[in-house]
Amino acid sequence: MSTQKIWDLHLKYDGPVTQEFMEGNKQLAESIAEEEGVVWKIWTYEEGTDHYGSTYLFKNLDYLKKYREMHIKRLNAIGITDITDHIFDIFEDLSKIDNAPIG
Repeated sequence: MSTQKIWDLHLKYDGPVTQEFMEGNKQLAESIAEEEGVVWKIWTYEEGTDHYGSTYLFKNLDYLKKYREMHIKRLNAIGITDITDHIFDIFEDLSKIDNAPIG
């Protein structure tokens, strides 16, 4: 088993996806790229719905828990409260067979 952890986050956002929205998220992405313990993040959405999400890879559970607490507070502060998330362990050997970017 790997010490790395996957954090899968889903949320609902019913606001418009404007240039301002994208610029704010670009700044957020740049900030996340500098967060200690974050290996990568994939930004996701389901077209035609209000469903958005992210899948992250963290170096370990401690980094994930610290970031998770801060990020959920940040989302709540901007009015996003319909959030579900899961923390997953990784079958590293199997994932590497399928070319998973888990280092």
